[in-house]
Amino acid sequence: MTHYLDHNATTRLLPEALEAMTRAAEKAWANPSSLHAPGRAARAVVETAREQVAELTGAAPHEIVFTGGGTEACAFGVLGAARSLTASRGRPGHIVATAFEHSAVKSAVASLEGEGWEITWVKPDADGVVHPNAVEAALRADTSLCVVMAAQNEVGTLQPIAEIGALLKQGGRDIVLFSDMIQSLGKSLVNLAALPVDLAPIVAHKIGGPKGTGALYVRKGARVEPLLRGGGQERALRGGTENVPGIAGFGAAAAWWRRHGDAERGRVAALRDALQGALSERIPDMRVTAEKTPRLGNTLHATFPGARGDVMVMALDLRGIAVSAGSACASGSVKPSEALLAMGRSPEDAVSSLRFSLGFGNMAEEIAPVADAVASAYAAARA
Repeated sequence: MTHYLDHNATTRLLPEALEAMTRAAEKAWANPSSLHAPGRAARAVVETAREQVAELTGAAPHEIVFTGGGTEACAFGVLGAARSLTASRGRPGHIVATAFEHSAVKSAVASLEGEGWEITWVKPDADGVVHPNAVEAALRADTSLCVVMAAQNEVGTLQPIAEIGALLKQGGRDIVLFSDMIQSLGKSLVNLAALPVDLAPIVAHKIGGPKGTGALYVRKGARVEPLLRGGGQERALRGGTENVPGIAGFGAAAAWWRRHGDAERGRVAALRDALQGALSERIPDMRVTAEKTPRLGNTLHATFPGARGDVMVMALDLRGIAVSAGSACASGSVKPSEALLAMGRSPEDAVSSLRFSLGFGNMAEEIAPVADAVASAYAAARA
């Protein structure tokens, strides 16, 4: 039996999502752009799912643009906004972005340098929070796009999006705010109607839906250039025939979270706290990241001094436990976690961390055996 504690990477498919996907594949197989009855049936499935996703996010249905996954949604939002701004203003401008964005966002932002944009990377503090005053200090007269994720995917810290968004509109400013909501969706309450966010990517597979299906929230009035041109699908913002079964699964997963989200968030947060306590008892050297900082209720990130995270991940895998390390291994060398380096951690700390992220299927009876196994793996890794 595998104890799966890597829900920030992906989640298992909810039965409701699988059922919706199977039903769509069997009964809504036609092209949803076709005008005949089978096409209209497929279109109805897509639009029902759009409403379900909109209800979970607090958006209006017409503000949800379906994509082929989270990476596409991130690139669509960042590049689409920047290119629209360049077209409307006649020249590239300046972007402020946080230094510990997900790689899908960070690489999209960095690529804009080749199009003439200037970028200022704002670092978080030692607790993994990007403060509004740090963002404000980075603004320039030509700043037109700001990129701040809502919840940091590795350490789980929640960013002050409302405050940052408000300052971007102060004093005559009209700076577009792109906020990656992929890790937030489901794990925390998201109400885009109440946030000063213009663009926000979300994805199905983080909430029990299928991989390869995502969406970009495009606030009414926000302008983005399409990345994929073709037909007039998705209000002419994303060309290509819609993935009807995938979108149906996304909608069903969103509907599940609308019904059960409050209870599930409370249940999982209690498990996370129990795991943190059990690990702290067994491993006094363990240092919890951002322990006093608002963070996702399912996420526990910790540093294990003197032990490499990748070694512990492999040792735990042999014990039937799935977790992740912030560091990345390539060609026999270990690359420190960029998020921890941005927070000012040492390279030693940045290769000695683990992320435990809980979710569907995790139960209270798992906590003690998982904590025992982590303590054993830590002792072995240090030795």
